[in-house]
Amino acid sequence: MNKLLCLSLAIVTLLLFSCAVNEPASAGSVNGKSISKDDFYSSYRGHYTMFSYQNGRIPDNNEKQSIFSETWVNITRSLILRNYYQKYKISTTMREVIDTLSTSIPQHVKVSQAFAKNGKFDKNLYLQSLLTDRPENMSALRKQYQEYLIPNQKLQAKLIERELISKQEAAQIGKILASKADITLNVFSATGLDESISDNEISAYYQAYLPKYRLKPYTRFAYCTVPVIPDEEDYLQSKIIADSIYTQLNSGATAEEIIHARADKTGMLSLIDHGYQKSADIPAEIQNQFLNIVDGTCTSPQREDKGWIIYQKVQSTKTLTLYRSIRIQSLPRSSSLAEPETTAKRIMDLAMSIGLKNAAEEFGVSYLETQRLDPDSLAFEVRDVVGMLNKKLKAATAGSIFEPMYSADLAAWLVIEVIENQTKLYQSLDEVRSAIHTELSGERLKDMNKLSAREWIANPNKQAPNNMQVVAMKNVNAYSSWENQPLTNYYYQALKAHLANTPPPIIELEGKLVVPVSSNQQFSKDKVSAAQIRDTYIKTLPPDWFNQWLDTQVKHAKVVINISR
Repeated sequence: MNKLLCLSLAIVTLLLFSCAVNEPASAGSVNGKSISKDDFYSSYRGHYTMFSYQNGRIPDNNEKQSIFSETWVNITRSLILRNYYQKYKISTTMREVIDTLSTSIPQHVKVSQAFAKNGKFDKNLYLQSLLTDRPENMSALRKQYQEYLIPNQKLQAKLIERELISKQEAAQIGKILASKADITLNVFSATGLDESISDNEISAYYQAYLPKYRLKPYTRFAYCTVPVIPDEEDYLQSKIIADSIYTQLNSGATAEEIIHARADKTGMLSLIDHGYQKSADIPAEIQNQFLNIVDGTCTSPQREDKGWIIYQKVQSTKTLTLYRSIRIQSLPRSSSLAEPETTAKRIMDLAMSIGLKNAAEEFGVSYLETQRLDPDSLAFEVRDVVGMLNKKLKAATAGSIFEPMYSADLAAWLVIEVIENQTKLYQSLDEVRSAIHTELSGERLKDMNKLSAREWIANPNKQAPNNMQVVAMKNVNAYSSWENQPLTNYYYQALKAHLANTPPPIIELEGKLVVPVSSNQQFSKDKVSAAQIRDTYIKTLPPDWFNQWLDTQVKHAKVVINISR
């Protein structure tokens, strides 16, 4: 299924179909299924938002009408799919989803900064998020796979098995598989065809497709950290909070409730769900404490570098223990912050003259560079400074160095230097001229090549064009090969055209066009198995056959619309 359809269906998932018993006024119906106004407009807003995101602007009146129509089409698609899932009792377990996403990781996930560590994709971080939604919430991706992508794969198999191969078509495939024939492959190549693209055509294309050249803003920066070490008084203050949390937890309060209630008061509470771990693999000091407490209770606060930690023993089995940890960071007071802040300011001053990297080396502090980040959703790992950083980046240029910012997440001062800050809205015509020329030239050559093939099919007795190569094969069958590839599709399509007494087909092959023609056909009465017929049918399906099938179902659906845009 193509990406746009997947995205559209994911949006439609939000509405299909949550109608309550007391349904609001109907927006219309699809195959007799009523669609409420609330559900329709919820989906419409999703499509509207997607358009605005993709094009960087709100739609005009004509585009709003197109979005209105597209919303109905995608509602219809979604309903048809759900009806077919019910018809064939298709469902997908979460185990199937996890197994699929664990072994076949989507490409957009592999390039996401959310799962990057030291500039590379971190599979363990991805798998952790896939299973626990921490640190990234993966519920939307799991839902898409569970509700559409995996069911669609199962549905395709059911359609091929139960509906798409008619008795007549199965008989024809069997007849072709039991035959032999001479096959001539007429291969048309665009190489050598003469095409020219004018500057006016390039300019017109650029203006017509300007949104295509919209630049996505990005920023990249470097930063160094100056740690802040809490003093004893800082630890004492956070110990009071840790003791209070310990009491609340052992009195039945949940960690989530406590963190939510104290979020504005303490600033640095964090919860980590460790899941079920082999008891023998848990650090010995934690194991020993768990021996003395019952399920559902906690250890007393333990001191660590940045504050205190409480371990909650949720449940234990024979060999496994489910537990969580709650961290309470010691927040530095002004006196603890002062000296590191002074150091950070000195690094900033030096960086103004020699650059942040060299300044960091002089002071012996860490220096890190980010990947290119989207300023609209800044995926910077130091989350508590993102808001402040966003404001500064809006007016920053490459080379800007900001005043030190304090991060409670890191318990450190940050000095940040902007490396890149792309704010252009569009690529210029000069920047994309060559790419447009290549695109237009490729399309024109493709059209010229197709015209050449069609003209030859209409009059095969005329002199063959210069861009045509003839490959003649004698006494072959559907199981023969050509250039180390199965001949199946070419053979089948050629004999199918012969049996139907229609012109030979045009088949695309890696930028070329192949027109297969059969002669000297020899048909036998040999038996062909149902499995052979099915495999051949699958091999001869066009790549986009499922979307074509779904489009046909949508075309024949009875859609009644009671509202206007």
